[in-house]
Amino acid sequence: MRAMSTALAVSLLILGLLIILLDMMVTAFITPIGVTFAVLGLLLGFGMNFTESFVISLIAAVISYILIGRYIRRDVEDVGRKERKYTFDLVGKRGKVVKVAEDHYLVELEGDRWIAFSDDELQAGDVVEVKAVDGVKLIVKKAER
Repeated sequence: MRAMSTALAVSLLILGLLIILLDMMVTAFITPIGVTFAVLGLLLGFGMNFTESFVISLIAAVISYILIGRYIRRDVEDVGRKERKYTFDLVGKRGKVVKVAEDHYLVELEGDRWIAFSDDELQAGDVVEVKAVDGVKLIVKKAER
């Protein structure tokens, strides 16, 4: 029984370290999971019972999540803002109505199709201007020529 317990502890430790190593190679943010397994393996290896080891490893996971999250947030560069690719930048841009539905329109804008709402009566082919963005929906008005 002790040999199986030791094998489990070593396996968990190795699995945890491999997950941490994998997270260094890819951008997955799975280090807290690796920390959980590694701590659980270490504590089981030192003879602690499973329940106590499990609770302590979960606490270690939360702490590593908080610490690593702060580190990542500090070093992350906001590419969307840098390249001006956010949806609120669509305000003022023009698109074309490609489909008229019962309660909304389908508007093509910069190569993408968007669900749009308007107070104006629009027809397929009308050019529209974006007044606002509501989540993933556009609020449009008929564009002045």
